[in-house]
Amino acid sequence: MYFIEERIRKILNELKGYVYKDSTKVGNFLCKDGNYSSIEAVEGSSEPWKDFGSDDVWGGLDVHCWFRTKLVVPEKYQGRTIALNISTGIDGWDATNPQFILYLDGEVVQGLDVNHREVIISNSAEPGRIYNIDLHAYGGRINNKSLLQVFLVDVDPMIRDIYYNIQVPLWVVEKLEKSSKTRRDIVTVLNETINLLDLRKPFSEMFYASLEKANEYIKKEFYEKMCGNTEAVATCVGHTHIDVAWHWTVAQTREKVARSFSTVLRLMEEYPEFVFMSSQPQLYKFLKEDYPQIYEKIKQKVSEGVWEPEGAMWLEADCNVTSGESLVRQIMFGTRFFKKEFGVENEVLWLPDVFGYSAALPQILQKSGIKYFMTTKISWNQFNMFPYDTFMWRGIDGTEILTYFITTKDPYYNPNSFFTTYNGQIHPGSIMGGWERYQQKNINNDILISYGFGDGGGGPTMEMLETARRMSKGIPGCPKVQIGTSADFFHRLEDAVKGDKRLPKWVGELYFEYHRGTYTSMARNKRDNRKSEFTYQNAEFLSAVAMGMGLSYPQDSINRAWENILLNQFHDILPGTSIKEVYDVTKKEYEQILESGKGIINNALGVIAPNIRLNNASVLVFNTSSFKRSDVAVVDMPQSSDGLSVRDENGNILPGQVIDDNGTKKYMFFATNVPARGYKAFTMLDGNATADSGIQCEEDRLENRFFRINFDENGRISSLYDKVNRRQILKEGEKGNVLQAFEDKPMNYDCWDIDIYYQEKMWEIDNVESMRVIENGPVRAGIEIRRHFLDSIIVQKVFIYSDIPRVDFDTYIDWKESQILLKAAFPVDVHADKATYDIQFGNLERSTHWNTSWDIARFEVCGH
Repeated sequence: MYFIEERIRKILNELKGYVYKDSTKVGNFLCKDGNYSSIEAVEGSSEPWKDFGSDDVWGGLDVHCWFRTKLVVPEKYQGRTIALNISTGIDGWDATNPQFILYLDGEVVQGLDVNHREVIISNSAEPGRIYNIDLHAYGGRINNKSLLQVFLVDVDPMIRDIYYNIQVPLWVVEKLEKSSKTRRDIVTVLNETINLLDLRKPFSEMFYASLEKANEYIKKEFYEKMCGNTEAVATCVGHTHIDVAWHWTVAQTREKVARSFSTVLRLMEEYPEFVFMSSQPQLYKFLKEDYPQIYEKIKQKVSEGVWEPEGAMWLEADCNVTSGESLVRQIMFGTRFFKKEFGVENEVLWLPDVFGYSAALPQILQKSGIKYFMTTKISWNQFNMFPYDTFMWRGIDGTEILTYFITTKDPYYNPNSFFTTYNGQIHPGSIMGGWERYQQKNINNDILISYGFGDGGGGPTMEMLETARRMSKGIPGCPKVQIGTSADFFHRLEDAVKGDKRLPKWVGELYFEYHRGTYTSMARNKRDNRKSEFTYQNAEFLSAVAMGMGLSYPQDSINRAWENILLNQFHDILPGTSIKEVYDVTKKEYEQILESGKGIINNALGVIAPNIRLNNASVLVFNTSSFKRSDVAVVDMPQSSDGLSVRDENGNILPGQVIDDNGTKKYMFFATNVPARGYKAFTMLDGNATADSGIQCEEDRLENRFFRINFDENGRISSLYDKVNRRQILKEGEKGNVLQAFEDKPMNYDCWDIDIYYQEKMWEIDNVESMRVIENGPVRAGIEIRRHFLDSIIVQKVFIYSDIPRVDFDTYIDWKESQILLKAAFPVDVHADKATYDIQFGNLERSTHWNTSWDIARFEVCGH
């Protein structure tokens, strides 16, 4: 017979249309504008309720409002399964479309979005029962008006049951080879099942009798006799990836958490086998503060073993720019929260969507008690398919961590693409595609599937869970689905691969061959992040020292600041890939963080300094680093002083000079040999010290005992001579400090991407407005170079020192350009096949050539 599969699909589509046996439009809504956080807040508002008709529209960009009505269950629905079906007339991606939180009789019930429209309110309806309906509505990030379409529907469980009993194996059939016996055998059973259906008069006695007969047949002939395949297994854990900020602000994320988590709880009532995992303790803290009733229900589900708080980090943080100390705190704050709130010990670092992974991570994980690592992002590589999905990842110190890459595919995936997703579905196409894509089948037959709509939250759906029930039977030709936790999966994986010599190893960083622009986008945040990290490391150290002298350690203040620092290290905030409104908030937050940190440091120093015995008026220089330092120190000038000089412990008068710091006079001197994690006292003297530093400074020339630097008329370095090693540092015929502007028009995402072809078009910035000497003292000398480029201003201050073999470039840029990339070129005369880069807690070598596609892909890298 021909077109059997087409016939089955046709009948199935008709059958699906009968799942809703009847529907009644719900109207008489009232509407109140405003983003009230609870029903109590709505009730307490003086804003009037307005009538909202069936043809009225609402919403718009970031608009909030509340809808309210009363529903009386009609007589015709007695004893039936009834549900609300809610839509807005807008379809598409769920992350930015209108969304709701539904309240029934004052209680939070479920989140609603384009993937979650149905809410079952009773499995045995009572006529006359009154439901008070409230909808907390969010218009999304689209600047369009929406409808509000609400229907009370009569759901027929029998029709839904047989629909999925037929549909799921049909989905499997679509992925099997057309010539395979398994495909033909399944189609034969499905066709016979369809033949038993009588659809001539839907909802009649003969209709239901045929449903029952067909359902009995397929359960016996297919699910009992043909199923039981366990050759491959897919461990499926429910999940919703929630970006803490991205196309929305952190404030909106707090609502997304409530919508997504309440939906999960509702599905757990309908599907007791459902197991859900969610990472990011920051989200749980939001929920605890905003929706404590939902949070308490989650705690109960954790105790029942069906809700898994796992993932280790406070949130899914950037792992490129973030410092080592911050990565440690991400794990410390994250695991501590889950331990305190839920009594669980984390074992898995869950980072599905982060833009690359530092080679320092394995040792950080092991020392933090984390045994396993999971991601999927490397499958998005632009050049190379990563060769392993299960492997030991070896870090810079030799530490190895068992690592797993999720291989889940979209249901209707391109077989030529190696792309995988963390927003998976329980669908035969996703499961079969994930197993097909998995590369370590020779040592493991169990793959991990993270399923549920995500990025903007949402999570698993009824359809995914219905599909899981059928696929758990072990459908032939398809991996068997088993519901479980991520931790249980990793325990089994470890047992399966332990001691197997075929288990591969990957040494070094997990470089992400995509989104290279995230190393530089939104530079202000990256600068403020690093300043905050340094500030609070110093604040912790100095406060700990001061504790021994009577200071009460400011634990709460430090923890609050660190939580905010960690929050802003989220992998779409720190990399610079969120909307402007996110950075308007972080700018203010960083100002508060740094101001608070400065206060903590000053309080600690105020306790420490009086406990240091000094015989003279002195300057105390503290060194909070872990190594001895000699560097310049800058102190405020006493207001009454006409001059100042400083003497060391041996009676030597140290070179010093007065500098202008944004209109304030300060004194700079060279502080020598300040001990690690210690201090050194320098005696203050009245009067200016005289010293010959040997620094020579002109508007186009800087020279000290280490370097001789000449600048051309465009502010470029024409000669950089190393006097100690007696060699020219620049390549012959080349110039340094060349500011280069490149056309930056990536294929896809401006904030994320720098594509390799950016190098095709470059302009040198040579419009110099002025070059002048700004300092010329015994400690430091410098020049200022002002440039103009299109609508932007670039001001460089170049400094050399009498006693430090270092050249400092202090560059201020007021950048007004779009799709133009700015770089500074220093072509040094050094031949090396590899370059060494600082990373967290160590360093890493990378190739300087393009021998292989792996080398080519690293045309932009991150260093500390």
